[in-house]
Amino acid sequence: MKKIGLILGIYVVAITLTVSNSAHSQEKKETPEDMSAPSAEHQEIAKYAGDWNVEMHFVSDKENVYAGSSINSMIVGGRFLQIQFSLNKGDSDVEGAFILGFDRRNLEYQILAMDSWGTYYVTASGKRSEKTGAIKMYGKDNDPKMKKMGWGVKEFGHICRFKNEKHFTIEIFFIDTRTDARTELKSMEYKFTRVEDK
Repeated sequence: MKKIGLILGIYVVAITLTVSNSAHSQEKKETPEDMSAPSAEHQEIAKYAGDWNVEMHFVSDKENVYAGSSINSMIVGGRFLQIQFSLNKGDSDVEGAFILGFDRRNLEYQILAMDSWGTYYVTASGKRSEKTGAIKMYGKDNDPKMKKMGWGVKEFGHICRFKNEKHFTIEIFFIDTRTDARTELKSMEYKFTRVEDK
């Protein structure tokens, strides 16, 4: 009788361990393969693919507006939104691109920016505000010109505000590193308006 009780006890323990291991395997953390796939954040920025009208102005000169267009597309298997724009104001032309993505490892957005006013690109990263919905990203750049002006290492940021699927903006600001206040000085603003289907 004791043997039967012991055998039944062993069976109960074995079944309990099997059920426990099965439940644990279902609750396991994501594998590296899972983390490489696009997520809800990527699906959200994918809504801004398509053809857009663009206006850009410098904060110091709001009256002089650069106008043009942008072709936005999801690249690298739906992992990044590429915003490729071309603008004009009188005899002045500029073209450039923003590439926006979401890093699932560090749970932050990243942006790469470049334009024909320079021969380099800059990057920034940051979080989406739960309160405003804006994505605010910070970056640094070794800019010899700004160092000569006494700014030290150039620190800047990009703010993406996705108002709805027909309008969004990208703002660029610089951080005044010359004082402890580190004031954020807005420099430029790009306004995107979706081209309506005809």
